[in-house]
Amino acid sequence: MRRFVLPILVVFALVTSALAQQPAPLPKLTWIRYYTVQPGKGDTFVRLMRQSSQKMFDELLAGKKVQAWGIVVPMTHTDETWTHAIYITMDDWASVESLVRAVEAADTSSDAALEATLVSGSIRDVVLRHIIQSEAPPKAAPKYIDVSTYVVKPGRANDAVALYREWAVPMLTAAAMRGNVGPWGLSSQAIDTNGSWTHMTWTFLSDLNALGDRETDMMALPANKLMGYDVRLRDLSEPEKHREQILRVIYAAP
Repeated sequence: MRRFVLPILVVFALVTSALAQQPAPLPKLTWIRYYTVQPGKGDTFVRLMRQSSQKMFDELLAGKKVQAWGIVVPMTHTDETWTHAIYITMDDWASVESLVRAVEAADTSSDAALEATLVSGSIRDVVLRHIIQSEAPPKAAPKYIDVSTYVVKPGRANDAVALYREWAVPMLTAAAMRGNVGPWGLSSQAIDTNGSWTHMTWTFLSDLNALGDRETDMMALPANKLMGYDVRLRDLSEPEKHREQILRVIYAAP
């Protein structure tokens, strides 16, 4: 009997260990809320936002209802007027429902003071549905996000995904191994709240040297291959509507 039980215990321990080491499912959604803060009130906004929301988000993180959240500001400025944004990554719409319930139950005592830092009527939302994203955890804490938006022509979404897999994924995978890139991904809008773009690529960076490394990696590609990628991108999208921006992460959890 003892000879029978011991192998069973060993197998059970191995299975339990394997299950414990399995990574969490990748988030399917990211909710981004954009704010325009009044001049000179940025620090107050961040302080009040963390004061009103951090405990709630920490509880959601602990309960695995939210996978990550953070506060970002634009480092390179565009014609958009927002000054701060919060991103929240979640497994699915059930997690969004959990977030809504947590917000409804949260302490609202600082809401009036927080609202007073904002330009009236300036809040905007984008909900991303992730199509492709990295699986490996980052090797360093992110400090920046490189964001590009594209307008993909009707009926060409699958071509855009195929091009991203062929062109971007190998380069980003190799860059992540160097330690200054990740997470990264390709997303579309789960709800069409912004008519100026259809697809977004996003890459978290631990330092801006990653952008120089990207240029080096691009130039290392055979010229005909790089030109072919560019021709395909221009064919499937409206290149004049492409925009790129670097954001600075001022708070991130976990």
